[in-house]
Amino acid sequence: MQCDLSPYRNKRICVALSGGSDSVALIDYLDAHKEEFSITLTAVNCEHGVRGKESLSDTAFVKKFCKERSIPLFLFSCDCVARAKRHKESLETACRNFRYECFDSLLREGKTDLIATAHHALDNAETILFRLCRGTSLFGLRGIADRAGYIRPLLQTSKLEILNYLSERGLSYCKDATNDDESYTRNAIRKHILPDLEREIPGATANISRFSAIAAEDDEFLYSLAREKVKRADGALYVSECEKPLFTRAALIALKELGVKRDYTQAHLSALYSLLKKPTSARVSLPFQIEAEKEPQGVFLYKKRERSELEIPFSTGRTVLGDDCIIIDKKKDGQAFDIKKLPAGCVFRFRRAGDKITKFGGGTKKLKEYFNDKKIPLRKRDFIPLIAKENEIFCAVGVEISDKIRTDQTSDVWYIHYDYKGEN
Repeated sequence: MQCDLSPYRNKRICVALSGGSDSVALIDYLDAHKEEFSITLTAVNCEHGVRGKESLSDTAFVKKFCKERSIPLFLFSCDCVARAKRHKESLETACRNFRYECFDSLLREGKTDLIATAHHALDNAETILFRLCRGTSLFGLRGIADRAGYIRPLLQTSKLEILNYLSERGLSYCKDATNDDESYTRNAIRKHILPDLEREIPGATANISRFSAIAAEDDEFLYSLAREKVKRADGALYVSECEKPLFTRAALIALKELGVKRDYTQAHLSALYSLLKKPTSARVSLPFQIEAEKEPQGVFLYKKRERSELEIPFSTGRTVLGDDCIIIDKKKDGQAFDIKKLPAGCVFRFRRAGDKITKFGGGTKKLKEYFNDKKIPLRKRDFIPLIAKENEIFCAVGVEISDKIRTDQTSDVWYIHYDYKGEN
């Protein structure tokens, strides 16, 4: 069994040590080569509370193993059965989430540089087949890959190589009975589907695992191009028009920047792509209060905000309305208007149904129709400050002054400045 440890020289590596064959082989290999590569070695064991005494026995085995080799050990335990019920998730998912929370805590607290897991070629092939059958994208075909803080030194190593290594080194290890439980889909793939493939196509497992490395390279290249398609404007993200493979990746990058880490589907990404072919102002709603809207530059993505129903009596000086600061003074900047023509009882507010405006130059229109004519994005319309009396709009701040307060030679001229601080 050979592993390239040169990338991990001078690193602190913590091995996820269950006591099973794979993790025992990995930590033994690292322990045997730690001086050669100046590696500082530790281990972490997560007891899931699933297999009763057998699980506790595995943890005892790990403690003894680490004590005999003077390897520092971090221990965690959890009742994952109760956790699965509490979080309404499968037991397999609950156990995995618990483990990675433990691993992440060690990285976050600076107790190690890297977490090493003992995933091997068979695990990788199993994962790829599982995802493929569930309709994954090219990203899913990357299989089990390194990620920030995590390494998989055995990923291109076969199970047979691992077992031979254990035998050569005279190493004992624990056996997890749940690995034979075929109610877990992954176990069925490992015990039946992959062995059948190997019989029909020798080397299939290794070839599938190698394919994942090729898929990862191709997918990362596409993502590097897609990142160039994600832009910022007016405090929002947008994806410019491009080919679908790039667009869907760029949209996913934008969604993640907006905080959407889960609960999106390929259908959502396809719906976003379909917006490119629709007229301006077409919109799609996504999980986690994310809205997407077609604009001339491309598809804008932004978090939906609640519009304030607040009304503030009109006054000169500075007025804060929601995320906006409206300044009305004599400085010759902004929108000029005749303050004498503004009727008493005006307020600052946002738009409402039934609003109308007399356009500069004449002609009264519903505010909605006026915004349509001006091609103002839907995402902005609810957050444009207005000066209004009842349903009469005298100013859409930063957009239009009503003809009813236009200036002339006899006017008392004031100016409206607009300091917008919203996210959209």
